[in-house]
Amino acid sequence: MTTIPDQAFAGVEHDVEYEVTRLLRRSRLRGLGTINRIHPDLDFASYMLLVAIVDARPGGGHGVRGSDLADAVSVHKSTVSRGIAQLEQLGLVERVPDPTDGRARLISLTEVARERLAEVRATRRARLARAIADWTEDDLDTLASLLGRLNTGLEAPTE
Repeated sequence: MTTIPDQAFAGVEHDVEYEVTRLLRRSRLRGLGTINRIHPDLDFASYMLLVAIVDARPGGGHGVRGSDLADAVSVHKSTVSRGIAQLEQLGLVERVPDPTDGRARLISLTEVARERLAEVRATRRARLARAIADWTEDDLDTLASLLGRLNTGLEAPTE
């Protein structure tokens, strides 16, 4: 594994770490401004858990097991359990029987949460679409490719 020293980024006109941090900070701030449309008491961590539930069941499915959700967001099962309990109290998720294992329960978004989350995500996608409206197809392909490479690299196990 090659280690890039910190000074390798010194003097770089477009500092990658800075720009990624700026993007994430802006995304979080905008997220905080829109997630109250899902529920006024929803915090950012719980919003991210809602998104993870949707992402964990891309085909629609019946829901996701808490242990699988914990693996997906890389946190301890107890952390997910507390987050799910809060989301249940807010009426945003429910536990449903697992059709493949009658003893197990799956976590699923309520219809209200599904609708509100879809609205918020559509708003965020529309804002992004406006921000990149004048980009070329090549620009978009390049960005998607490089972000994919970055995500793959960041997901790789560390030594």
